[in-house]
Amino acid sequence: MKNQKLKRVAFCAGIAFTLFSYRLYGIHADIYREGMITVKHEELPVRRDAQRIRFHHPYELEGGVVANALSNIYYKEKGLFKRKETLRVFQDIEIHDLVPLIVKAFSDATPTQVVSISSYYNRAVLADRYTYCILFITDRSLNIAFSKVHTFQSYNDIMSEKKRYLVTKENPANKKHSGFWKLIPSAGQHLEPDHENWLVIDLSHEISRQQGAMQPQ
Repeated sequence: MKNQKLKRVAFCAGIAFTLFSYRLYGIHADIYREGMITVKHEELPVRRDAQRIRFHHPYELEGGVVANALSNIYYKEKGLFKRKETLRVFQDIEIHDLVPLIVKAFSDATPTQVVSISSYYNRAVLADRYTYCILFITDRSLNIAFSKVHTFQSYNDIMSEKKRYLVTKENPANKKHSGFWKLIPSAGQHLEPDHENWLVIDLSHEISRQQGAMQPQ
């Protein structure tokens, strides 16, 4: 009798462990990493005209379209020591690592999940820079809202920021301005009204640009 009880307890414990393992697997399946880049799903409320947006997710994006979109995101610095030229947000090597992660994340996202990016890339000698943003699809448009663009990070900053990133849900769509930078729209893009940090990209324009780039000259 006692042995039967022990077997039953062990059996129940095994089931509980299996279910817990599946739950853990589900959590990790929402996180995609490559080097110093982390892309993951976030349950975030994003509002437009006081109404919560329901995202058009999951969404199948082509890698070339994503690469074109990322390579044409620009910003200008603000402040006393600003550089005058327009600068790219993402480097080519960074885009190379980001594209497959973003494509995968969008293919698995739900209508209430954004895709968030945390990227630490060296953009100057001995100076790691941190960029954080969220992406989502609405009305055939790719929306990208940033809270940080090329923010300088020391090693300790990076470690603490990484830990915070994995347990908190920062919402860049709630931010409107930065004291240090602002996004500069290019062709097929516009800023969300009253935002300097939220870019709306026409996907049909990006697809046409991608098709044009593939045609022989």
